[in-house]
Amino acid sequence: MTVGPPLTEVELVHTWDSALGRPGPGRGLLLLGRADADRLPVGEVTALLLAAASGWTGGRVAATVDCRACPEHLEVTLTVADLLAAAPDRTDPDRTAGPFTLSWREHLLTLRLPTTADLAGAARAGDAAAAERWLFDACLLDAVPPLADPSAALPAVSAAMADRDPLGVVAVSLTCPSCGGTTEALLDVPAWAWQAADARVRRLLDEVHRLARAYGWSEAEVLALGPHRRAAYLERVP
Repeated sequence: MTVGPPLTEVELVHTWDSALGRPGPGRGLLLLGRADADRLPVGEVTALLLAAASGWTGGRVAATVDCRACPEHLEVTLTVADLLAAAPDRTDPDRTAGPFTLSWREHLLTLRLPTTADLAGAARAGDAAAAERWLFDACLLDAVPPLADPSAALPAVSAAMADRDPLGVVAVSLTCPSCGGTTEALLDVPAWAWQAADARVRRLLDEVHRLARAYGWSEAEVLALGPHRRAAYLERVP
């Protein structure tokens, strides 16, 4: 995985402004600044967003989920570094993001990893079973000989994709301290990255507001100061 330079503060503000005009689920992808973001494997998007938003969150991913067995709210905090450690080495010929083959029973399946665009399409398929089958059909490039019952191959295909793209689904198992029940939390990394960016931009705009009122500077002039000089000026504003 190749990670580009992080967004500058000016780029972040402009990206945030543009994203507010888009539907919520797609906003996080805009933080990557890539036209092909929705066509990248899900795990690659996850890794890129973790790296992009790490600096805005102190290198941590926090989420709150409801216990399935009682009214307790469970909190989970993970480090970005630990999550990125699970990202596959794409320079390994056996772990590339391109098509791969899977021998299943007497069939040779050629598959590709699902993308975020695929997930959006699967979400429109109906229930969970229909979505899983939609993803399978989208990612199956070839089967020799053809599959008489594609649904029978789903478990093997899902396991192969999880092994090849471990960040395709970020799940954490939590034990409730109140009832002892176990809940699996699925982390929506694009939503987390967008929330982190949104909080960061709103803090920046607050700083711009204070310094503009104090010194008459424009937004561009305030952001051009950089975080250290800006903080020094803010200390001097009543």
